[in-house]
Amino acid sequence: MASQKRKYITGIDGLRSIAVVGVILYHLIPRYMPGGYLGVTLFFVISGYLMTDILLNQWENRKKIGLKNFYYKRARRIYPSLIMMLIITGSTFVFVSKDLLLNFKQIVVSSLLNVNNFWQILSGSSYFDRFGNESAFTHLWSLSIEGQFYILWPIVVALLVFKRDDFKLLGQVILTLTILSGVLMFAFYHPDNVNRIYYGTDTRLFSILMGAYLAIFLREKEEVLMKIDEKIQIASWGVTLLLIILSFVYLKDSSVFVYRGGMFLFSLICMILLGLVVSYDKPNAFLTNPLFKWIGTRSYEIYLWQFPVMISYEKMIKFNGDHSWVHFVIQLTLILLLSEITYRVVQFLVFDIKFSKENMLKVIETLQGKIAAVGTVILLLLFSYSLIIAPSGRTEASVALQKKLEQNKKIIENKNEKTVSSSSTESKEKETTETINQEANDTLTNEESTYLKKIKLTAIGDSLLLSAAPEVQDVFPDNYIDAEVGRQLVDSEDVFKKTVSDKKIGDVVLVVLGTNGSFDSKDIDNIMNKLGDKPVFFVNTMVQRSWQKVVNDELDKTAKRYKNAHVIDWKSYSEGKQTWFEADDLHLTPEGATAFSNLVGKNIYEVMNKK
Repeated sequence: MASQKRKYITGIDGLRSIAVVGVILYHLIPRYMPGGYLGVTLFFVISGYLMTDILLNQWENRKKIGLKNFYYKRARRIYPSLIMMLIITGSTFVFVSKDLLLNFKQIVVSSLLNVNNFWQILSGSSYFDRFGNESAFTHLWSLSIEGQFYILWPIVVALLVFKRDDFKLLGQVILTLTILSGVLMFAFYHPDNVNRIYYGTDTRLFSILMGAYLAIFLREKEEVLMKIDEKIQIASWGVTLLLIILSFVYLKDSSVFVYRGGMFLFSLICMILLGLVVSYDKPNAFLTNPLFKWIGTRSYEIYLWQFPVMISYEKMIKFNGDHSWVHFVIQLTLILLLSEITYRVVQFLVFDIKFSKENMLKVIETLQGKIAAVGTVILLLLFSYSLIIAPSGRTEASVALQKKLEQNKKIIENKNEKTVSSSSTESKEKETTETINQEANDTLTNEESTYLKKIKLTAIGDSLLLSAAPEVQDVFPDNYIDAEVGRQLVDSEDVFKKTVSDKKIGDVVLVVLGTNGSFDSKDIDNIMNKLGDKPVFFVNTMVQRSWQKVVNDELDKTAKRYKNAHVIDWKSYSEGKQTWFEADDLHLTPEGATAFSNLVGKNIYEVMNKK
């Protein structure tokens, strides 16, 4: 087992670095690494193997499993860095924005108790939503799944190997649970909501269990594997590593395949690669370079800091994609710097002076120690204050917006029915809205308005379109609108295909799909090919996110490539009009929705009436 430990030190740090780099790039540059979220799956496989290998080593050497020592070592590795991150972020967010502290108390408690993934499921959080449920702590779900595994797995292993000379029963149980977990992900998948299976312990357990089975498999078959020709070893290593990298580049989080077999298959590939890394020396040169060693040993801290840095950075800077690589470098530098500081502090406190009272007193006696002690007290006070002021639940603005979007959804689904509110307050709000609409409609001339009422409009979009749907219907009474919260253009090919097959394409097609992420020319081509020569109007995006410029540049290219494609410049038109936007700076107020629909109307009128 000594050789296995040596191989883990030299090879597994490289795998960890690949995993965390995938996750980081998925969030920082999703356009280039849309499958980087799978890095978490690789982490799960590695954890399952390492923890099971440790437990089986204990059983082989002493015929017992030391639960107390196992739990102590896991807690010593996990909690100090996690607590440090929570204290620093809570203290900092007090000055940055109270919105970043939304549900902070629940996040802290659920994370420390290893139930954060369950809390996120119940609270309706989404790992892929960068607007309605955006949080600097969304990524902590995976730590809870691993924490649950660390707590329960030693007990399960101890029960299944007790008074046995082999690990056959343990292996059978692992295989059964692995298959069951994969089946549950397949069965529970729903395209409109993957949160349950993405965060669920039961639906993600198969990745960890594959790693656990590897620990048993290598004990039985490693000698046989070692006899395999060296060229085959290297080729197998290269193929599996290439498949992982290709998955990072091509397996989008919205793909049905990911949740109906893809992630299971990816976990299997990770297990094979991990087995090759553990068993063989020669192919590991790539994974043992100093950079991978550094990243791998700090991968946990890097994972902890990624979301707090990215979300708070976007909150403060509000960059729109201009100079994106500069912002990328700044964010990456901040993540790595904070990770290094956290790693160093934890190493010093936990492993160097070991938190002993005597050693702590010696440190505090020095000038640096006194400064650190004062700083720690200040941070703890600010952290306590952040817990006190942290808002819970959802903000009033968020609740109101959700209600509005739900009402608009009903309106576009039942456009021939009038909804009468029984609430006098809501009636008053409706009257106010109608007044605003009437005033804003004056921006359309009688000639324009009359012409547009004769146009049959088909509009396909995301929540931005949904927030303006009733106003768009006022301008285009003959309409078909299909709008969904969170929809992206890259996932909308089937929507356009169905709209065409159902013969719901009108005289003009309006596309509002740039809010939630970027796309490329191939995605546009798939849509344009389905729409034929119909006039297509793309609304560019006004969203303070890194993909804004990418989206708008791609739409400008589309207008040059297709004669029937046109761009409605909502970004320039709406910039600086704060009263047009809700509190999230994205969705539209009644005033903004009317301005939006009028702009759409004017652009369509001008293009359709060109001689």
